[in-house]
Amino acid sequence: MRRTFLTLAFLLIATAVLAANPYYLDRNGVLWNASSAAEGLVLTGVQDGAVVVRSLVPFPLVVYGTSDAQIQVAADELTGKVVVVWQRNWSDDASEIMLAVWRDGDWQRVERLAQDLSTHPRNPTIQLSEVATTVPDTNAPDDPSKATVIHDSFAHVVWWEGAEQGHGSYALLRLSAEADDPDALLTRNLEAFANIGLACNAPVPPAVLEHPVFGDQAARDRAFLLFGSQRICLFQLLEVRFALDDGQTESGGITVIAQRRRHMPIFGVRKAFILEREANMEGARVILGASLNPVVYRVVGTTLEYFTATENGWSPRRTLAVKNGLTMDQAIPLLEKLAR
Repeated sequence: MRRTFLTLAFLLIATAVLAANPYYLDRNGVLWNASSAAEGLVLTGVQDGAVVVRSLVPFPLVVYGTSDAQIQVAADELTGKVVVVWQRNWSDDASEIMLAVWRDGDWQRVERLAQDLSTHPRNPTIQLSEVATTVPDTNAPDDPSKATVIHDSFAHVVWWEGAEQGHGSYALLRLSAEADDPDALLTRNLEAFANIGLACNAPVPPAVLEHPVFGDQAARDRAFLLFGSQRICLFQLLEVRFALDDGQTESGGITVIAQRRRHMPIFGVRKAFILEREANMEGARVILGASLNPVVYRVVGTTLEYFTATENGWSPRRTLAVKNGLTMDQAIPLLEKLAR
């Protein structure tokens, strides 16, 4: 059988696998970083070489042997909030997925996204979305100066949990909500969306399934998630987009008009791709173009290995050597331009 996928590992250097990205550069020039320390997880912001923020997440390491790993950071431009997601390991096979939100010197939210330590939740990854919808004034619908623009921003998080009956899990946090809004966070089992494909006649290797990953694309108003299932032998490309609600809710039989309208998520599988049992999704780097056919690559020493997806399956594995004047920072953009 033709090899139609690569062993996916996006490496920072030839000998190190990038399991998470604990850095984020915002538009104000602040480089955010979260790292594990003896006292717990520490968020640091550096601007123009000077430390402007250093804050300990208020969820300390309280048990000997506990560690934080798979750390990811994202800074939201709309709200000024910084989101930290990580995997807290309590033992070799017991963990949980944590999320914390920092803003203006305070930790506004610390959440356990996956609370069942026995399912060994692992491999979290994060992506941000920002949505804006213009609502015309009802008394002057043709006057754009009187229209209202409603903005929302969101943090998407995905991870894997479980063993033989494991599955991908997803969480969505509305960052533009108030810090104490109980409806700001929702979670979903990705198995609910794995409805396209054929049943698997043999167990799928863990390395294929346990690293669901967001696709990188130009549009920031939505997210695309590539994930596999133990039931169905295809990768599903799930789209999460948003629509503005009508501002009305029912309470005791009475229609209540909300003081602030908000965007609600809409989920839908856009495409499905062959799920190769030899694939290793650890550290996957997935680039999406307008066609939503992924380009997937990894860095191995001074060589880029990559595959592209078409309507008929995956291309053969190809390599691009970094030599003869071609540098890595030139080669990676060349590869990413293959996304159509």
